Amino acid sequence: MLDACIHCGLCLPACPTYLATGREMESPRGRISLLSQWSSGEQEMSPRLAEHIETCLGCLGCQTACPSGVQYESILNIARPYIAEQRPPAARHLMRTIFARVLPDYKLLRLGGNLLRFWQQLNLGALLKWLALPSEEFARAAERGELVNPVRKVLYRLHVMESLLPRVPKFKPLPRQSWNQGEKKGTVQLFSGCVMDVFYNHVNHACLRLLKAQQKIVSVPQQTCCGALAMHSGEIDIARGLAKQNIEYFEATEGPIVVTAAGCGAMLKQYGELLNDDNEWSQRAHKLAERFVDITEALAEGDFQRPDTSSFSRRFTTALNVAYHAACHLAHAQNVREAPEKLLQQAATAIGADKMRLVPLREAEHCCGSAGIYNLINTELSMKVLERKMDFVQATGATMLVTTNPGCMLQLEAGARERGLKLTVLHLCELLDAIFCPGGSD
Repeated sequence: MLDACIHCGLCLPACPTYLATGREMESPRGRISLLSQWSSGEQEMSPRLAEHIETCLGCLGCQTACPSGVQYESILNIARPYIAEQRPPAARHLMRTIFARVLPDYKLLRLGGNLLRFWQQLNLGALLKWLALPSEEFARAAERGELVNPVRKVLYRLHVMESLLPRVPKFKPLPRQSWNQGEKKGTVQLFSGCVMDVFYNHVNHACLRLLKAQQKIVSVPQQTCCGALAMHSGEIDIARGLAKQNIEYFEATEGPIVVTAAGCGAMLKQYGELLNDDNEWSQRAHKLAERFVDITEALAEGDFQRPDTSSFSRRFTTALNVAYHAACHLAHAQNVREAPEKLLQQAATAIGADKMRLVPLREAEHCCGSAGIYNLINTELSMKVLERKMDFVQATGATMLVTTNPGCMLQLEAGARERGLKLTVLHLCELLDAIFCPGGSD
């Protein structure tokens, strides 16, 4: 797989980290060169080499652009466990605990969401910001490279992380099964996700309403974390364990499994590859992986009734200029491009040009810098990538930016706040819900 790279450089314009840094080692071919040297024994997997690989967003833009068919994702997945071994033991232990114990425990996640919501209601983020932002003396010491108060460092780090978070909505459980009156057009299973259902619970409800509007019976079976964050962090054993749990849960169900988050969908569709070497689970994993579909794929196959334009006009009092950011794990990882564009065109036609206009976004398929927990681990580089994305967003004059992944929404909302833009960031299904399910979100 490494030898397939001919180092032509056509991947460079598609790589957000290379565009942000201009460094060859932060490009796909640079990383492949390093991994080739490591694979041949010329280089050890040192912390410095691992750092260059770990700064990869995993957006797979390079894989789409590559004329030689380099399987960059597979290369990255093979290298990730070795990179994980280079992390400080305490940091790795914390990450593994979160992936294995916290994310799969929905009750614990909801408790954390409620506590965070309480924190935001009390506006404690303003207090953290006041404690964390450097004083003039602190800033001068940092510029000189002198040792600064480690407590201030921790507080500043916490402030940066907290500033990235969206407003957490009040949690409303999804019904285990929804029923429609009249004609039924099949049963689908809904994969609600873990982080998705805490930070963007209202989006899951919008997705459910849209599926019901297309006369689908929607079931929400027992499930657990998809394992994407563990996989991307190189903790393959945890990802495989979570995959096996989901296989057991969903094997007892029938019909397509609709996924509301692009990142989850990309992972779930890879279950066959993840467990390919496991004789007991391989066939079951491949069979289940074929049932997963993104919410945009599911909705694009159905039909909506005529919208209530008066209800839409009451919610959005001014005409909307809508731009679309294509989530990497939808466009590049799943190769789903036509479905969201079809839905957007359908929405614009239904509402009318006087109320909604689609505006093109330059580099719409380029990563925003979120990439799972990348913006928490590589915050500085993540913000550089986001800065380029927000430059293009701002240039569109858009008043609304839609996408299909919670990580992207979180990152883009933070970018809009940082710039003070009057920009509403929504999941595509929130926009469709406002058009085709009037009053459903009230």
